[in-house]
Amino acid sequence: MPILNNKEVIVIIDAWSGGKYLIPAFQALGYFCLHVQSPFLPAVFVADNQLAIARSDRHIVHDGDIETLLNTLQPYTIKAILAGSEGAVALADRLNDALALAFSNQFALSAARRNKFLMQEQLARRGVASIKQRLTADCDELQRWLASHDRWPVVLKPVQSAGTDGVFICHDLAQAIQAFDAILAKHDLFGSANREVLCQEFLAGEEFVVNGIACQGEYFFTELWQSKKQQRNGFPVYETQYLHYRNDAGFDVLTDYTAQVCQALGIENGAFHAEVMMTQSGPVLIEIGARVAGGADPYIIEECLGHSQIGKLVHAVLHPEVFLQEVRRPRDFFGHRRAAYVFMISPSTGRVQSSPEARFIAIDGVISVNYHHLPGDIQQETRDLLSSPGVVITIRDNPDLLKQTIAEIRDVEDDFYHSGLKVE
Repeated sequence: MPILNNKEVIVIIDAWSGGKYLIPAFQALGYFCLHVQSPFLPAVFVADNQLAIARSDRHIVHDGDIETLLNTLQPYTIKAILAGSEGAVALADRLNDALALAFSNQFALSAARRNKFLMQEQLARRGVASIKQRLTADCDELQRWLASHDRWPVVLKPVQSAGTDGVFICHDLAQAIQAFDAILAKHDLFGSANREVLCQEFLAGEEFVVNGIACQGEYFFTELWQSKKQQRNGFPVYETQYLHYRNDAGFDVLTDYTAQVCQALGIENGAFHAEVMMTQSGPVLIEIGARVAGGADPYIIEECLGHSQIGKLVHAVLHPEVFLQEVRRPRDFFGHRRAAYVFMISPSTGRVQSSPEARFIAIDGVISVNYHHLPGDIQQETRDLLSSPGVVITIRDNPDLLKQTIAEIRDVEDDFYHSGLKVE
């Protein structure tokens, strides 16, 4: 493929999950998009990676040698290097630092943006509300900390995974030891061995997702969602997410706190996806990713808000001064339309007999269905976000209609598990 020295290039690393929308968004504006694939490709992202290969103007498989990758990138005039998914954050930071690109984050804090233990420690150092925690590879040390903590439940998780992979909610010592052993026995989502286990206090309250874009240390919050989860056999499973507006209770408190988190972690440019618990004492970070949000189609919120995180990221990269003018301008984030992501929850593992998509899309208010399987596929029991069979998105004009639509979605889902899924 010819090298275009006279054209600015956008480099996207691991354009998976929500990141898969980045390549067409920049290409639509005439930019050459180079896709870099990390050395390890998680099975859950194989299809997304194939899509990135097909869409990108050039595809490179990174073998882990940074110098080789930098030499490959050297002939290009690079406008920005962006992480398309969580596992790409560290590599994007390293490349941005090596090439001294302006649209980047503080490199000295790169590890704290990926390592969940260092993340909370950095918040504590900066006086930002954080989680009590212990990181250890020693079960005896874990038990001593649990004895001193003396509050149940607790959360055990890998230190650098994503998508609720390997997250356990433990209600007693036996469950904690079992979770500890299970985490150490596995690799995380991105292929790295779990050599330590992170144990954290369990935060009670209402959970929110706060998404936005940073540009030169200023922040544009693209959307805020309230997350409803259920516990299934000790695993936190997403049930529903509800879109919130500025006139909803707690909006400004949550966004102001998230801005403090971003500042403490050196997130100055690019997308961020934060999970925040609103406790009785105020907001506390669960974790944050310095990348676009994953999951469902980000353009859906344009139906309610008139913008998307993808579109705002493109704007910040290409026209930062105009973007900053918009950030500083008072703006409305009000509305009456109500949107929700409804995550499918499979009660068991079975073979798909038929797809439920047509039945979902026929429900009033359903505007998008993303079901991950075809007839003949094995659908796993839902244990985390990655094993959810799909997501249904609905928009209605008021909360009562939204509640009605969600109930109809769950009815179709239940019927599908009885008729469209054969337990094996």
